[in-house]
Amino acid sequence: MKSINSESYTYTFNIIQAGMKEPDKPSNPDGDPKAPEGMKLTADQLVQQIKVGWNLGNTCEAGIWDGWSGDDLTIETNWLNPKVYTSKAMFTVLKEAGFNAIRIPTRWYLHADKDLNINEKWLARVKEIVDYAVSQEMYVILNSHHDDWYDRLPVGYNEAEINKKFEHMWTQIATYFKDYDEHLIFAGTNEIIRLNSDGKENWGAPTDAHFKFANNLMQIFVNTVRATGGNNEWRCLMVQPWACNPGNATSDKFVMPTDSKKYRLILEFHCYDPYDYATPKKKHEVTDAEFMAIKGTLNTLNRKFVMNNIPCIMAEFGSTQDNNHPNGNAKADQIRADYHKFIVSSAKPYDIPCFYWDNYCFETTGENFGLLDRKNLNFPARAKIALDGIMAGLK
Repeated sequence: MKSINSESYTYTFNIIQAGMKEPDKPSNPDGDPKAPEGMKLTADQLVQQIKVGWNLGNTCEAGIWDGWSGDDLTIETNWLNPKVYTSKAMFTVLKEAGFNAIRIPTRWYLHADKDLNINEKWLARVKEIVDYAVSQEMYVILNSHHDDWYDRLPVGYNEAEINKKFEHMWTQIATYFKDYDEHLIFAGTNEIIRLNSDGKENWGAPTDAHFKFANNLMQIFVNTVRATGGNNEWRCLMVQPWACNPGNATSDKFVMPTDSKKYRLILEFHCYDPYDYATPKKKHEVTDAEFMAIKGTLNTLNRKFVMNNIPCIMAEFGSTQDNNHPNGNAKADQIRADYHKFIVSSAKPYDIPCFYWDNYCFETTGENFGLLDRKNLNFPARAKIALDGIMAGLK
């Protein structure tokens, strides 16, 4: 047993050794009767309402390079080809396909001044997109994504300055959206990593100082959202380990934030394993050992978090379209579908919903994670096979 003292509660983790019988899941009482209507569900209850999710990738988190015009709203299409603005119709098609949740990766600092005061028209546009989903009874995850001043941690970073700006950013976001009910979930960050002295990304193992930095940021996030009041006192919040890597989540150096509300936190992680298969292809197959490793990771997360009333969400997963399989596209597409089916079906017994990463790329030389054709509002033939694999995993 391992206990962590909080301001209000003690979180007790049941550490299960190999060969030991897993205990029954601790009792998770119904939502706090003091919670307002629409905010009754605990995190565990809420996560169980989510079947499978979809990421609005390469959109609200787009960067300023590659021809950005300087307008807050045109940046939404900057990474998209063809350039298509997000519409309610997109989410209707996704809902009809079987998705009941949307993740909206969002970059904020490009739409703010030097003091991180966020532009009102950007907040309004993000709200419009949130409403497209919520109005259709879909769940929404809204995060801070590619805010490079902290999630690409530079050499010689000023932690006090970052913490101050991070608190200010989330105070504005949480205040703007605080009247939404439990269909809206806030996620503090995305994938915090560090930069080398040459400016290149370093995805390597975090140091003790990096763990401490990320843990502290998550605590600031929880405290800040709760302090804005209203429904945010009860809102379910998602926290992330360093790089959103499940291995870092299961490290003893990762510390769940304390919270003034019980059973309202969710652990977020991402899965692109095996990396050489899921991302731009270096190989075309997944071995049995690699499949078993994914199952092992999910089992470990279940034992440390889910079994202790901290539900998990796989907020990103997927594999790119393989255009170079030696046995042709049909073989590649079947492997991709089988991979998606495996991920979703393996996570399902632990009540871990999976969110597919869709970057709207299909026949490029890069990361072809594309699923929904946002212009024509359909799923191209090869993407449809990948989609069928996802939905087969739910059955």
